[in-house]
Amino acid sequence: MTSFLGYVLRKTLKNMRRNLFSNITTISVIGISIFIFLTFSLVAFNLSSILKIWENRFELVAYLKKGTLLNEVEMVLKRIRQLDGVETVNYISPFDAMEFMESKLGRQKNLLEGIQPNVFPASIEIRLKKDYWGQTRLTYVAKELSKIPQIEEIQYGKEWIETFSLVVYLVRVTQWILGGVLFLAILFIVSNTLQLTISSRKDEIEIMHMEGASPGFIRIPFYIEGAIQGVLGAAMAIGLLYIMYKIVLLAIEPMMKGWMAGIKILFFPYDRISWFLLGGILIGLLGSFIASIKFLRYIK
Repeated sequence: MTSFLGYVLRKTLKNMRRNLFSNITTISVIGISIFIFLTFSLVAFNLSSILKIWENRFELVAYLKKGTLLNEVEMVLKRIRQLDGVETVNYISPFDAMEFMESKLGRQKNLLEGIQPNVFPASIEIRLKKDYWGQTRLTYVAKELSKIPQIEEIQYGKEWIETFSLVVYLVRVTQWILGGVLFLAILFIVSNTLQLTISSRKDEIEIMHMEGASPGFIRIPFYIEGAIQGVLGAAMAIGLLYIMYKIVLLAIEPMMKGWMAGIKILFFPYDRISWFLLGGILIGLLGSFIASIKFLRYIK
């Protein structure tokens, strides 16, 4: 069995060297096609990761009406804590809000000179339980908060979250539509390349068939050739994408401050990379299968 596999592999590599230019072209085209698909996949992967991080930081802010008394604030806090889905409640007084603004301004805090703390509205930061991070339950809590007379305004970035979620969805849809088109293109390229290889060896194949070689034995080298083209193309795509990822990372890392702090631009984990390589092999095998079906029909 080992000697048979060795023979088939040597024969496959010999055939690939014989048609070196067409094989390099095929691997390059496969690599570029998979690279385009993986680029969209990586963008979607990171957008989803960023969305999850922001959801974890997510909280509602309820701004109180001016003139709300301290005893009323205690009543409001108690009522909010009783709402379904509320995990923590934090009251921010006008003095606290001014101190926070000064810390944010740093050396420019002198811009606040002459401004009284009562300019800043008192607010309540409300963090929800994980089960309530969804848009439907979030809207429910916001409606319940709006029923409290002392609350003037509620902010929770509903429109922003909906817009960002839509962007993630559109990128994913584009990724799979483009992936489908590229998948068909790769199949066409691989099958056509192997069809040319089979045609150039037609006489040799006929002799092998006359000598008693089984159809499976004749087809195996072409299957292996397709698999090699697929995995090398996938490896090339992953390598190019990783280089581009590092270049982009070096360019944008210094700019990731403020609301972007703590967010990491990620590359695919090893298990997903393994699946991409396996996908390359399967695409190559399928392309070679299509080519052999079309050009080796005479082999019974």
